[in-house]
Amino acid sequence: MKRTWLILVSALLISACTETSSSAPITYPLLDCDPLVPEFCGYPFPSNVYTVEDSDKVTGRRVSFGDEFLRNNDSLPWDYSDGFSAGSPILTYLPGATDDAFGGVTDIDQSLSESSPTLLLDAETGELVPHFAQIDSQAITGSDIQPSMVSTMLRPVVRLRDNARYIVAFRNVTNGDGGVIEPSAPFAALRDGTASEDESIEQRRALYDDIFGKIQSKGWARDEIQIAWDFNTASDENNTQWLLHMRDTAFELVKDGIEYTITRVDTEFPGDGDNETALRENAAFRIFGTFKAPLFMSSDEAGSLLLLDENEMPIVNPATPWVDIPFEVVIPKSAETSPAPIVEYGHGLFGEKEQIHTGGGHFTTFMNEYNFIFCSTDMQGMSDPDQDAVTEALLSGKFSAVQTMWDRLHQGFLNHLLLLRMMKTTFAEDEMFGQYIKADEAYYHGISQGGIMGPVVLATSPDIERGALGVMGQPYSFLLFRSVDFDQFLVVIHALYPDYRMNQLLIGMAQMLWDRVEPNGYSHHVTENTLPGVNEKDVLMRVAIGDHQVTTFAGHIMARTMKAPHLTTGLRDIWRLDPVASTGSGSFYTELDFGLPGQPYCNVPMSMCDDPHEYPRRREASRKQLDEFLRNGTGTNHCLVDDADMEPAVADGVCSFPSLSGCSAEETDAQDLCVPEVP
Repeated sequence: MKRTWLILVSALLISACTETSSSAPITYPLLDCDPLVPEFCGYPFPSNVYTVEDSDKVTGRRVSFGDEFLRNNDSLPWDYSDGFSAGSPILTYLPGATDDAFGGVTDIDQSLSESSPTLLLDAETGELVPHFAQIDSQAITGSDIQPSMVSTMLRPVVRLRDNARYIVAFRNVTNGDGGVIEPSAPFAALRDGTASEDESIEQRRALYDDIFGKIQSKGWARDEIQIAWDFNTASDENNTQWLLHMRDTAFELVKDGIEYTITRVDTEFPGDGDNETALRENAAFRIFGTFKAPLFMSSDEAGSLLLLDENEMPIVNPATPWVDIPFEVVIPKSAETSPAPIVEYGHGLFGEKEQIHTGGGHFTTFMNEYNFIFCSTDMQGMSDPDQDAVTEALLSGKFSAVQTMWDRLHQGFLNHLLLLRMMKTTFAEDEMFGQYIKADEAYYHGISQGGIMGPVVLATSPDIERGALGVMGQPYSFLLFRSVDFDQFLVVIHALYPDYRMNQLLIGMAQMLWDRVEPNGYSHHVTENTLPGVNEKDVLMRVAIGDHQVTTFAGHIMARTMKAPHLTTGLRDIWRLDPVASTGSGSFYTELDFGLPGQPYCNVPMSMCDDPHEYPRRREASRKQLDEFLRNGTGTNHCLVDDADMEPAVADGVCSFPSLSGCSAEETDAQDLCVPEVP
């Protein structure tokens, strides 16, 4: 009887506490710097204490960064945001933290285990989000070692939900002496229920009753938590509405046909270079021209900004409503016999449309061998003229000046959508060249930056059937610190902001803006849950293990987001990508190996051996696979010993080309790049 009475009383007490906690309103103080991390203004990030209520926003909140948080940056690029990125790095500072407690990128299961030192929790569904944690190796490798500026970082390995609340927590993280790091005094006051003279701590008592309650429901003891906080992701509309509005406005303006002008046609290709030789042997016509596109920018030059109306939506430039956008088309000789499907090409980092006939003639030979017509235009925002504009923006002393890149990418994507619509309609009816075009078949093929950005085109274009993405990944905030391409920009950023924590924070903030013009905002709309007026698409994703420019770990995130299986190549298993030997339809992800010692597990670029970034697309096995996928939607592993470029020692079906590694005897472990150098 006594035992029954105790159980009943306990149940009533738990019920009363739950009702009090759930009925108390969850509110947030607006802070410039959060005292939970007194050592660094801006951490933890992202956090709802950097937002205010706004009933006009889909999420009911709006981001509002303060002056000290911004460090002389303008707030405008972030003022439109109704939450944080669903692919954001999650950042805090635990003094002296080491990686000893973390499983890292190779042990994602740790994050879902009962003993995990980190927690990322969907506050609505109660589901744990798979992730990995690590410290910022950028601050402890190289010559500028700054151990007092080492961020502790958590990275989701799946895309978070839009317009959703997440709770973050750390426990049992140790310092270099093996001791468990004590929480800051302000956080300890929240955790332990002790008094605090900080007004923002007292304002968050009810909020943290809710946060601690949800954390404890996952088996965590309250007294072992070192820091915890919450944040809300932005709405889907926040990410996509500008580009969709521009697309719909532009398509209505060109509904009677897209005007174009052919400025040059090459039928002879003199010269002895590989590109010219390939064109001479494979191309019937190389066509240059311009097409008319509505201009939504302050000008058509690099460095321009989007024009917005009073409703914060892009508008056509009233003074210059139309702009001539250059394009290029290469028609292979094979199309003279049989009309060829259209492939829109996405060029590489800060590249240009001419890449469709460069690179040693690789694409030109592919076009003729498999009968495809390639077309391309510059990806404004991240094309050749934009590189100087981005560098100048950084050198201005304000990171926020890089807004021009994210703004201009909207126009760049619109131009890609219009080019493909033109190729399928008015250009396909051209008196001279229309006869070579099979207008009812159109595809997308992007490499590197074009592979990364491809999901945006695929998610917004109603004119594409399938897409192929080479050496790709998402999100950009994950890619950058692991790419040798970012080094040149990081040097400038670090010179302006010497604290490595600020470097991480800026890229985390940038992800909020990238989401409007990169796959993290769109890839979940490609294969299902499509955007208005757009068809579902199948996608081929292919990477190189050990890539210096695009880490394969980011490729895994993209593949999981699009729920693609792993078309196996005899190399390795990938966490939560179902292995398949082939596909009769649908999307797939696949990898090739070139003998490099893997990828560094820490957040530094792979820089050992030769960069295999361009190798996958050049393999004959890859060319066959690409052709079959674009035409038939099938996925086949063509890595067989009888392929011309396979090495005799390689077993059937193993996509490995070790003779291309370029490795020296000393370059045998990519993890050496994660080891701190001696000052």
